[in-house]
Amino acid sequence: MGPLLLGIDAGTSNVKASIYDTKGKLIKCASVESTILKSDEGHMEMDLNVLMFNLKRLLKEITFGYKDDIKAIGFSVTSPTLVLLDKKLNPIRPGVIYLDNRSSEEVSKYAEMLGGREGYFSKIGNNPSPSTCTVGLLNWLKREEPESWERVYKIGYLNTFLAAKLTGEVAVDPTIASLSGLVNIGNPYCWDEELVKISGINPDILPDIKPSFHKVGVLQEKIAKKIGLPAGIPVSIGSADTAAASFALGLKQHGDVFESMGTSGVLTFCLTKPKFDKAFMNRSHVIPGLWLAHGAMSTTGAAIEWAKDIFFSQLEDISDMERIVLNTNPGSSGIIFLPYLSGERSPVFDPKACGVFFGLNLETNKKDMARAIYEGSAYGVKQLYLIAQNRWNVAPEFIRCVGGVCRSSLALQLRSDILNIPYKSMEAGNAAALGAAFMAGMAANIYKDIDEIPNPNKFLKSVCPNSENMDIYDKCFSIYQKLYPSLKPLMHEKADNIF
Repeated sequence: MGPLLLGIDAGTSNVKASIYDTKGKLIKCASVESTILKSDEGHMEMDLNVLMFNLKRLLKEITFGYKDDIKAIGFSVTSPTLVLLDKKLNPIRPGVIYLDNRSSEEVSKYAEMLGGREGYFSKIGNNPSPSTCTVGLLNWLKREEPESWERVYKIGYLNTFLAAKLTGEVAVDPTIASLSGLVNIGNPYCWDEELVKISGINPDILPDIKPSFHKVGVLQEKIAKKIGLPAGIPVSIGSADTAAASFALGLKQHGDVFESMGTSGVLTFCLTKPKFDKAFMNRSHVIPGLWLAHGAMSTTGAAIEWAKDIFFSQLEDISDMERIVLNTNPGSSGIIFLPYLSGERSPVFDPKACGVFFGLNLETNKKDMARAIYEGSAYGVKQLYLIAQNRWNVAPEFIRCVGGVCRSSLALQLRSDILNIPYKSMEAGNAAALGAAFMAGMAANIYKDIDEIPNPNKFLKSVCPNSENMDIYDKCFSIYQKLYPSLKPLMHEKADNIF
């Protein structure tokens, strides 16, 4: 059969394990749901011990019958998920995922030490927010959980944790370090000494930053026995999930673009220079010398799940809801939705932003409200696309898309109509896991160079814009753009004084 590659994609919704051949053909895949812990204070965490228990079972299941063929293992992970490790490389507490906003005040204080939001962006290349600055969360934990903090041997992220468990080695990659607040993204392969000093974080607890396709170590015998694989298999440190998908989809040229449509919605552009925009989350690419700009909206896919639970709980799955929503009119009878259900990242970077239905009246029905959620997500993507066009002079022929939501005919058609550009969903066998597998192949020296990585992408569905709907969507988009600036003071008043 030849050598096989194992890609592990640890996300907020589930953990997937996929086996590929060296041409990128999917051989086998399986998944298990992730466990997200939510507190009354709005904290959002991941039980790392449960994650590892489930992952071991998953790997034992998927690798059965392929024991001698798997030659490399790699990771793609939801990012940033902050992890604290003790001297035995065990997690001290649950991991804190990117949707958690508890450290907003600490992030603001850190930004002020760097000259405010402008100074922070100038020194780092990102906006200061809980999802782009884990320094704030580290200082929150340092203050609020001193007993846990005293036990910290190394801090890290989700790929740090997985690598530590499989190899006994500790590292992180530049795609995730880019969201720490401790590196200048223009030079993402080292912690910035000045930033580390200002942050108050002991540099000794920081992991080494290694290239995403770096061999962090090999599979240890203890865990190898538990999952049914031979010890000694090379393991790469991997990358953030969207960066891994970018790698798998072949984003190498300036302006290459794709949208990841999952729990979050992320419109990603490849950049050949670290020329960033404040509307985007910015990071190193897996490929050295390239960068990625992510228009990362936090809850576009999660909002669809929320809509089903709120409006159509009697239905079995989302496809049933979509068949109902398809019979509604473009523009949702004047209802416009802001999809900020857990604060928002791009383009507003405001943890106090909240979801809004605008335009309700006595004739409003739940079908229109559900459709408005789909349209609101597409308006948000258009907002980001127009910013990118103006900033980086990009003009793609179409937008590639991957992820669970891209299987939705409704979501694809609305994106195409509202952005007025063709959309093409891609068969990539879970692009993030495929990217993780390709990085693993490089770590194992199966691929000698990045140019040897195959491009196995196939289009599943192509959708072209419907010009008949353009006028109504342009009018609604005009209102959408004005809603957040108009409502921002009230959103902050609610967040600060009411709840």
